Amino acid sequence: MTQRTMVWMLIGLFTSVAAIGPAQANTLVVDGTIFKQTGGTTFDTWDINIPTGGNFIVDVLAYEASQSNVTTAGYFTSDLNGDGELTWLDPDTYFYQNTGSPLVAADALVRADDINNNTPVYQNGLTALTSPVTVTSLTQAEGETDGSIHFRRDPAYSVTATPGNYRFLMADFRLDSAEAAGGINTNDNFSPPTGFVGGITDHADYRITFRSDTLHFALDGNTITVSPVPVPAAVYLFGSGLIGLVGLARRRLAA
Repeated sequence: MTQRTMVWMLIGLFTSVAAIGPAQANTLVVDGTIFKQTGGTTFDTWDINIPTGGNFIVDVLAYEASQSNVTTAGYFTSDLNGDGELTWLDPDTYFYQNTGSPLVAADALVRADDINNNTPVYQNGLTALTSPVTVTSLTQAEGETDGSIHFRRDPAYSVTATPGNYRFLMADFRLDSAEAAGGINTNDNFSPPTGFVGGITDHADYRITFRSDTLHFALDGNTITVSPVPVPAAVYLFGSGLIGLVGLARRRLAA
């Protein structure tokens, strides 16, 4: 084997090792509960910091029935989060600009409700071309493959975000920006499917899965940091040593 051949074999080996990464998307799962209070229901806020921007999926599970009416053909229920109870949350989600101040209507960017229904609805005159966060609803068929029971009420959508700090709001349908600023989803109730007996209506559970092939999610309290998938340290060490070997081989070729 010539030294030149060895150089190219080493370069090819490094390229192969560097390309090795996680076979599946990086995911973060967060669980929460929204409560009924006097005057309405609560909503949850998650801070999302995205230093470099990117694309990811938001997949919500919350409405634990296949349809909105028990007389619908094929109707069934399922305990999605395994807590032994059935709750009914019709998810309503928002992305806000996080300015470090309390929620204000002017910071609302985009609203995403049901799959292919009220997704997306841009806020404050923004459009898909001007909003720093854009969303695209997945198909209704996704409701059967992403774990959702209700084919439409559990939203699932892709997100494209520019670098920045954002807030993600999870509420029951329907939260508007004035209610968000006021801190309560006024006059809201959790409604079980029509005809359902003994439904839990004082709270509702949800589960959100963030996933991406190219991004890494880190959770600290209620803050989610989204960053590029880190290259394993072993690759850096291997690459350093390999670069040294390639340099040595090239010097010998030049001698």
